This record gives sequence, C-alpha cells and structure tokens, in this order.
Amino acid sequence: MNRLSSRQRKLVYFVAILLLLIPIFVLGRPASGNSGGGVLAELRRPQGQELGLSEHNLGRVDPTSAAMNLVLLGMRGVAVNLLWMDYIKQQETKNWAQVRSTTESITMLQPHYLQIWRYHGWNMAYNVAAEWDDVRDRYYWIKEGAKFISDGTDHNRFSPELNYEIGRILGQKMGIADEWRVYRKFFNPDGRQYEGVPENEKGDPDPRYRGGVDPELNPDRLDNYLAAQRYYQIANDLEGQGFQQHLMMRHIFRQYPYRCRLDNNGVLNKEGFFGDFVIGEWAQAEKDWIDGYGQERFDTGEGFQVNLELPSEAHYAELARSQGVEVGQVRRMVRSFQNVVNYRYWRTRSLSESEPTTAAAHKLLFEGEELFKRNELTKARTMLVEGLDGLDEVLSKYEDLITEDLTVEEALWGLMLIKKIDELLEKPPTDDLPLTGLWNRHLNDKVPTLQFNFNRRFGGL
Repeated sequence: MNRLSSRQRKLVYFVAILLLLIPIFVLGRPASGNSGGGVLAELRRPQGQELGLSEHNLGRVDPTSAAMNLVLLGMRGVAVNLLWMDYIKQQETKNWAQVRSTTESITMLQPHYLQIWRYHGWNMAYNVAAEWDDVRDRYYWIKEGAKFISDGTDHNRFSPELNYEIGRILGQKMGIADEWRVYRKFFNPDGRQYEGVPENEKGDPDPRYRGGVDPELNPDRLDNYLAAQRYYQIANDLEGQGFQQHLMMRHIFRQYPYRCRLDNNGVLNKEGFFGDFVIGEWAQAEKDWIDGYGQERFDTGEGFQVNLELPSEAHYAELARSQGVEVGQVRRMVRSFQNVVNYRYWRTRSLSESEPTTAAAHKLLFEGEELFKRNELTKARTMLVEGLDGLDEVLSKYEDLITEDLTVEEALWGLMLIKKIDELLEKPPTDDLPLTGLWNRHLNDKVPTLQFNFNRRFGGL
C-alpha cells in the first residue's frame, strides 16, 4: 500500500481548504456596490427589507467595559451574565438611568433572544414604574417599557410575541391600572370624553410633546385600547402567516384585537361618554366579535377544527359532517373554547350595550354618582334608582349578564351609593330597591371587596 509523502499530504490539505473556502465565500460574501452579496446577505434582505440577522449593533456596547473585553475574546455569554448582574444591582439601588443603559447593552449582545425584550420591557412598565410616586413618572416608565419592546421588533420583525407585548402594555397596563383615567388622558388628550377639559390637565406630561401625544407610540392620536388593537392585529397577522407564538393557546391569542374595541367601549361609559356614538361602537364591536373572531377556525387537537360562532344546530351538524366527526364532539369542543375566552358573555354584552335601554341605564347611574359627589343627594338617589330599574330590565332580557363581574359590580356600586345617601339623609334602610336580590346573593363575596373600595373613596357606610 503506497503512502502519500508529507509533501503530497500537505498539497491535499491545501486543495481541501481551498475547496471549503468556496462555499464559505458564496454563503458569506457581504453586499457591496451593485452586488447583493452572498446567500446570507440575501436572506437578510427578503423583498428589500432587512430581517435584522446581522449583529451590527455589537459595536455600540461600551468599548471600555468588561463586557466588550469578553466579547472580543468570544465570550459573549459570560459578558451577558455580567451585565445581568449589573442590572440587578442597579435596580436594587434604584439607579434607573443605568438600568436603561445596561438593558440596551444586553440586547445589543443578544438581539434575537425574545425573552430579553419581553422581560425588560415588562419590568420597566410594571416594576420600575411602580417605584415612582408621581403618576407622571410612572407613565414615563410604562411608555419606556413599550418603546423598549418596540425596539426589539426592529431586530425581530416577524415576532408575534413582541407585538403582543406592546399591545398588552398599552391596553391592559394603561387601561386597568388604578391610575387608568390619568393614563388615558395622557395618552390621548383628543378623546371625546375630554372635551372641555383644560389643556393643562391633559396630554403627555413630557415637555417635549407640549401637551400633545407621544408620536412614537401614538402617531394617530388614538385611545390606548385602540392603539393596542393595532399591535395585537400585527401580532395576529404575523401568526396567520405562519410565524409562531408560544405564549398561549391560539384561540386565546387571536381574540385580543377584537377585545380591545369591547374594552374601549366599556371605558367610554365609565368616563361618562354616552349617546349614539357609543351605541354604534358597541354594534360594530358585536359585528367584529361574531363575524370576525367567531368565524376563525382553530385546531382542537382531536383531528378536526371548530369556530366559535355556530348559531344553530344545523351549523353544528354541517361542521361535523364536513370533517367526519360526531356532532357531540363538535359541540363539546366549541363550548370548551367559548368558555376559555368568555365568548358568549362578550357576544351577549355587546348585543345588550348596543340597545338604547342599556345606554340610558349606564348614563343614569353615572350621573347619579356625579350628583352624589356634588352633595345633591335627593336628586342623586332618584337618578340612581332609575338607573338600577333600567339595569334590572336589561338583566331580565339578557340573563347571562347577571353572573358576570362587570355588570354585577355596576349594580352593587349603585346600591352602595343609595345606601350611603340614605345614611346621610338619616332615612331608614329599605329592602325594596331594584336588584336587592343581587346584593343579598353576593353579600359574602363581592360586596365586602367593593365596599372596601367604596369606603376608600367616599367614607364608611
């Protein structure tokens, strides 16, 4: 057996290296001039738009830092761990400026790790914001959280999860927090419910925006839920194109653009805005919920698909027949999916809210509370009783609502106001008020919690 000489072996190795360099050059050749570059460069620019696959931000890490030294040695993971340790110390010592800077350094080193964007954005909006006493500072950090995640979408343009998180901050954080009224006024001072409010009492508190809106988050001057709806819709569009999300079941994930309009309508009532416009908004929300979300198809995990809106037995039978399964299987899965997202409640509520009787009841209860605040007790009591009468009529027609928190709490709150008025007027307690049965039913669960909140605002009963 002939063996290759040392010189021949070296020659073979050299030729092999040259051959291996050819695919490396083809794959990794950078773009320049009129050339689109190699395969990887082309992948970064599908249809002329960058995917953000390159780590071009790496050079923006502080060049004097220990993190940069480790990166240059190929120890990016160690550098990230050190930055995380710095981040924790800075947050413990409330060094907020450095927190933001360190967070940016971490994401520069790991721009495609979604959890970093999600965690740090959430942390700013929820934890860091809570550390501040002034509501204007809290609002600033809530926005910073949303903006931070938005920066993450520049590197991860096809991530449904990041767009969902932005929507969650703008919608749920701004809309459900104790300071939601203030946040909504900061976010969109042009809302109908703020007509007549002095300019110095609304608008973004950041002096750069001169009482307007933050154009980075709300360029179209929308209410917070409607701005959130846009991000949720982007997330749905990406998910519909096949880009996966791993946050929750698909039929839960895809409800949020539709829920935003429902939530925004409910807040308009709380802010004292009623009339044909709101009734029309509820009618549109009902249509979107039934004809949009209700018609989407979802895998059941049992070999067939369902949609949530099946108005008759014939529709159940047709869906079962088309997929070769029993009607009972379809009915069971549809009911299960509906229960998870409270589908039937929102369908019923949007239907009831689009009726003038419901709108009138909300208005009477709202105006009755406003009269109570102005100490016009007799007029307030009359208006509150009329509002509860109207709400009782609505619940008689839409019985599903009587078990849901929002409707029940509105009724109980109205009853608490009347009881407080009777106490102030030194009238004897009465049991003939509308919806008294609802009060008795929730005497040991919802009433104590609501009464605590009521006492904080208006004093003990």
